[in-house]
Amino acid sequence: MLDARYPYQVASYRVEAAESPQSGISLSHPARSRTLNVNPAGAIIWTLCDGQRTVAEIAQILGEAYPESVPEIARNVRDTLLALTEYGAIEWT
Repeated sequence: MLDARYPYQVASYRVEAAESPQSGISLSHPARSRTLNVNPAGAIIWTLCDGQRTVAEIAQILGEAYPESVPEIARNVRDTLLALTEYGAIEWT
């Protein structure tokens, strides 16, 4: 089950601020020719991927910060983590 797993950032990825703070961040890898633009919510999720928090804990942190969005947060966290995994920006323990 994904909620009990621990995502962590792949160290070789560079993080750059996007053009405006409302745009989030850009993730790039020296060996790849593409950049992944991550929205502000995705940037928070990326930051929380430290290998010490489970997916459920990340969703809980975001739910406490954004209580009006609790119904969507768990799904959005999982979707974001799966996209970051597909891009190769996070791995799992």
